[in-house]
Amino acid sequence: MRDSIEIITYKETAHSHVHHHTQIVLPLQGSLFLEVENSQRLVQAGQACLISTDYAHTHLAKGDNRCLIINNLACWNKDISSTDTFITLSPQAQAYLPFLSSLAQYQTSPQTQANALQLIECLLPIPQETIYQGDQRITLAKQYLDANFQTPCSINELAQHVHLSHSQLTILFKRHLGITPKQYLLKRRLTQAQHLLETSNKGLEDIALAVGFHDASALSRLFTKQLGHSPGQYREAARAAICR
Repeated sequence: MRDSIEIITYKETAHSHVHHHTQIVLPLQGSLFLEVENSQRLVQAGQACLISTDYAHTHLAKGDNRCLIINNLACWNKDISSTDTFITLSPQAQAYLPFLSSLAQYQTSPQTQANALQLIECLLPIPQETIYQGDQRITLAKQYLDANFQTPCSINELAQHVHLSHSQLTILFKRHLGITPKQYLLKRRLTQAQHLLETSNKGLEDIALAVGFHDASALSRLFTKQLGHSPGQYREAARAAICR
């Protein structure tokens, strides 16, 4: 698989070819003719070309050019085709391109690039059908976490379960729920711990193990950090409320 972000200078004419991933071509300097599925247009700075998976395309570059290429954008499902092949960028999108270009020029981690690409997903007209696809996968991921929160749960295993990469899963979770998968998992464990404190006489160690923590101290630290009081204080307040 090619890098997520590349800088390419196109030369002369290329033979028609396809990629088994989505690709976005964003000229930074100069211009070139791009033909996608027999639709051809001159693309220059301030514009972009969205190439869906397995779409035949070619280019003709007559002058100097420098293009930012984004491959396999996380939110753009490979099974969805874009209806907008050639687009004009918003001022916000144009202002963001130099930063993305710097990530391609200097070595950065895949996670850093994935985080940076989250914003460009909002600035470009990515096919709206992907929102539905994302909803389905996030629903499956939530169901998996809800069913397995008591056991050690690897986010990589969760990503494989819903057929996403670790970074794709994190991006979709944050977009749809505003939190990461790990944060959702901890929230789910705390919710169950609250329920057990309210409805059972189990000790804190037993509750911690029942909801997926290694020991009572781990549960107590997170409980206090997130809710502002200890598990013992929470239980006392819950019982006092019942007696009123």
